[in-house]
Amino acid sequence: MTHSIPYDAAIKNLLWTNPWLQLPNAFYQSVQPTPLDNAYFIHCNTHTAELLGLSTEQLQNEATLRFFNGQQLPPAVQPTASVYAGHQFGIFTSQLGDGRVLSLGETLGKDNQRYEIQLKGAGLTPYSRTLDGRCPLGSAIREYLGSEALAGLNIPTSRALCLLGSETKVQREHLTTGALLVRMARSHIRFGHFEYFHHKGDFENVKNLTLFVIEQHFPELLNEPTELRPLRLLEAIVERTARLIADWQSEGFTHGVINTDNMSVLGDTLDYGPFGFMETYHPEFSANTSDDLGRYQFDQQPEIGRWNCLALAEAISSLLPSRTIPAQLLRLYRQHYHQHYLQRLRLKLGLSTPHPDDAKLVEALLITLQQGNIDYALFFRQLAHFVNVQEKNPALYGLTSDPAKLTHWLTLYQDRLSLETISSQERQKRMNQVNPCYVLRSHLLKQSITAAEQGDLTGFYRLLTVLQNPFEEQSGMDFYTQPHTPKFAY
Repeated sequence: MTHSIPYDAAIKNLLWTNPWLQLPNAFYQSVQPTPLDNAYFIHCNTHTAELLGLSTEQLQNEATLRFFNGQQLPPAVQPTASVYAGHQFGIFTSQLGDGRVLSLGETLGKDNQRYEIQLKGAGLTPYSRTLDGRCPLGSAIREYLGSEALAGLNIPTSRALCLLGSETKVQREHLTTGALLVRMARSHIRFGHFEYFHHKGDFENVKNLTLFVIEQHFPELLNEPTELRPLRLLEAIVERTARLIADWQSEGFTHGVINTDNMSVLGDTLDYGPFGFMETYHPEFSANTSDDLGRYQFDQQPEIGRWNCLALAEAISSLLPSRTIPAQLLRLYRQHYHQHYLQRLRLKLGLSTPHPDDAKLVEALLITLQQGNIDYALFFRQLAHFVNVQEKNPALYGLTSDPAKLTHWLTLYQDRLSLETISSQERQKRMNQVNPCYVLRSHLLKQSITAAEQGDLTGFYRLLTVLQNPFEEQSGMDFYTQPHTPKFAY
């Protein structure tokens, strides 16, 4: 799309629009970025640049750097910060909003998919409250790696486009470097956008936002009767949310802060704060040290997703036919969640056809993983090499503290495999296409951030390389497959 445009003009000549400007002023405020001091590129993401039809050279040049740093914006780009509310740890906060994020607007990718481009860390906005609108380098790296890790696992998510460093200093727990994350998503509209207007009693703007979301992202619903469109929108969001959280659960991902203001209406993963991939299987795994009650721990995520959908339903209730939350929404959420989760687990187990007892097999597996203190990602990767219970795989058994219980489950698994028609070679191939060698383990993330803050970006680059291609074993990268603590010797 842009290959004929000179490198220094490519990013500016994308077809920029800002759909927020179609809405009343109550939804947003126009804000100009505050440039970082002596900004420079730390990384430009060739994977996401390709989605926009840009080459690396068109993305990583001085003009583009000045553009993202807010020093040279063309007239077509009109940055905005939006206002929203949200339930944070179950408690409603009436106004939040983009405190350190600016939306540059949307542009069309080479596949005609629209992407909203945002700057995270571009300075103060009207919604910054007591903060400074900046993004520390460590926080930017965390989101960069987290979003690319989920994208590599084929889980819907916002994406990282560029990471800028600077000489700007930011005060957090300690004085650190200010950075700027350029991120993109199909949209950053949140449940909290609806909640903001509903709880203010501004039902006209709830209606405006609902129509806006339908026209922008669910145009097929325009074929529905006008009075049913809000309900159909709600049903579509519930389905996407259930599928997203089933994706998380299947890969051991724990978001850490599933507040309604962090929930996308498109079912994409947004906002990477204290997240984590569960290593040793533990249902009560929590990635958030401030979550004292365990609200957002791993095994609570499915029900929190449902709870958040109910909060969204309340925020749209003024537009529903009976002005009450339909009871079938609860059933709809659970139905989509269980169906999608079981399908993901079948693929991870190499099962190509459904069987009535598959849910029981999965339940027995999770108990076995917990009782044997087994690493979640490593188990599924090693399971591809399973032949039969008589041929004990040392690498597989080396993951467990309870070999007898593992043998019992593998016997059940062997019986289930006997019902399949594909060969063991084909099963192994399929399993290796969905079970990653590499996940973003917390100690690897921490090491890369610590080193980057000291000026060494080697770990960040290497970690990003394996996360963007997590299913293929890469030479010299064994370090990135291993848990922080050694496992059991068989």
